[in-house]
Amino acid sequence: MAKVRSFAAKLAHEISTEGKVICPKCNTEVKKVKLVRSFKSKANTWTPKYEFVNICKCNEKEIMSGKV
Repeated sequence: MAKVRSFAAKLAHEISTEGKVICPKCNTEVKKVKLVRSFKSKANTWTPKYEFVNICKCNEKEIMSGKV
């Protein structure tokens, strides 16, 4: 059976910084995002390329616009 959690417990868990990485520049949480890009192989076919990128407010616009 699932553990019953009150609203206060859920809020306390969300606010805690334990285990979270904080960016020293912008002071926000750094999140890991999976990017899927199209990559041209040697056989001249398009294949997906998967990569994980750390994202925060500093580099969010660049990554989401596709510049990086």
